[in-house]
Amino acid sequence: MEKIRLTLTLLVMDVIGRLGARLGPVDERGGGRNTDEGFHISGGAIVAGAIAAGVGAFIAQKLGALGE
Repeated sequence: MEKIRLTLTLLVMDVIGRLGARLGPVDERGGGRNTDEGFHISGGAIVAGAIAAGVGAFIAQKLGALGE
């Protein structure tokens, strides 16, 4: 159970770090032509993180790691 929780925590922290990097200023003016692209990529990363967390919880439940 602890290993699964640690893995999910690391996954979430990785997604948060990547989002922070993508949402930061694109250039010295704080924006630019890649800003919209960054928001789309960030949105995809959020969806992917939610899916990964759901799949991890499903597998943990099937393995009995979460109890009843």
